[in-house]
Amino acid sequence: MHEMRAHLRTFLSVWRLTAAAAIVVIAGAGASASAAPQPPQTTPSRPALPRAVNPQAAALQDFTQRLDAYLKLRATLSNTLTSQSSGSTASELTTSQNALAAAIIAARKNARPGDLIPAVVANQIRTTVVTDLAGRSAADKRAAFEEVPVGARLAINQLYPMTASRATVPPVLLNNLPRLPDNLQYRFYDRHIVLLDGDTELVIDYILNALPALAGNDPEHH
Repeated sequence: MHEMRAHLRTFLSVWRLTAAAAIVVIAGAGASASAAPQPPQTTPSRPALPRAVNPQAAALQDFTQRLDAYLKLRATLSNTLTSQSSGSTASELTTSQNALAAAIIAARKNARPGDLIPAVVANQIRTTVVTDLAGRSAADKRAAFEEVPVGARLAINQLYPMTASRATVPPVLLNNLPRLPDNLQYRFYDRHIVLLDGDTELVIDYILNALPALAGNDPEHH
């Protein structure tokens, strides 16, 4: 009887250990299953926001592109005319220049103020002129505009008057204006700023009333 009880106790102890081990295995399997890696959650991608555009910089770029387009037109017409004439005397060069001017006039017969100088750039130029003059004395202002011709407003596609002085823009002011390429020039004429093609002497655009009265019909101008 004693031995039977001993065997029974041993059997129960082994059964308890086996049951406990089984519970541990089952629990571990559940934990592993719950810890299994889940597929990453994806969020809808948002479209990239457009970069902020500086209106002034965009207008200056537009100005440059318009001038480049004009220069390409001039170069195309010039190449066509050059192939038709190879003269190099002064009179022949003048004839070629006049022919190029006539070709440009024909190609831009519908040109209007602002076609080459965007409104934003024209306003910037006006502001630059006002700022420059604010830093000059009265005598300095008169000197800056001493040679500015006075006369009727020039028109686009008009040749610059042969009798009018070629008043240059004061160097400091010129340095603060948008740069011009390939012999395009700013000229002061009465109260206006003219964009002049130096190769043909054509007025190709202008900014109306960009200069103070001192530069035109003001009595102190004289």
